[in-house]
Amino acid sequence: MEFYLIRHGQSTNNEGKLPRAADPPLTNLGVEQARWVGESLKDEGITRLYCSPMLRTLQTAQIISDILDLPPHVFVGLHEWGGIWEVRGDGAAVQLPGLTRSEIRELCPNAVLPEDVTDRGWWFHEGFAADIEGARQLAHENALAFIAHLTAHHVDTEQRIAAVSHGGSGGSLISAFFGLPPDVDYSRFTQNNTGLSKILFTSEQRQLQCLNRISHLPSEAVTS
Repeated sequence: MEFYLIRHGQSTNNEGKLPRAADPPLTNLGVEQARWVGESLKDEGITRLYCSPMLRTLQTAQIISDILDLPPHVFVGLHEWGGIWEVRGDGAAVQLPGLTRSEIRELCPNAVLPEDVTDRGWWFHEGFAADIEGARQLAHENALAFIAHLTAHHVDTEQRIAAVSHGGSGGSLISAFFGLPPDVDYSRFTQNNTGLSKILFTSEQRQLQCLNRISHLPSEAVTS
């Protein structure tokens, strides 16, 4: 199989808009970035599309879905480090449950949802927003779980699989593909918004064929 990893389009948090949103949406530029990367995938023969359950990845995946005529399959473990959290007036970081099944259905009517996206949301861990080590380890475990899923369902086929993820968890996923220890601060494999990385994945080999490809973006639309 060939695996295409895509970081979401620019979010309001990426843009630096304040106050910081717990689950930020795409900016207008982020929407355009998602269209550009979707158009760049039209001739790649993508057969399955995955995404994280966060708003910015769902919005990015829905745009790609419309272009490729493929439903987005939500995989919870593709979420960003730290999950869903917001800072309250006293400076404390408070965990939130994330989008519910019905809210995701409103955003992505054709989304394929797993059982761990519930009527109450999907993020029920405590403390990871403040615990960087815990967040890093969870991201690594999630990456291994997603690789196991790909292995069980897609490895050694002619399928071409795309996944929309995040800067941190996407880097953790690339690290896990190649047996590297968890990243320290998302710095090992940096990715621009809608940067695309491609991995050839068989039972015999794993080959990084491109990292953070942004040739689909006009130079003035490259953001991080």
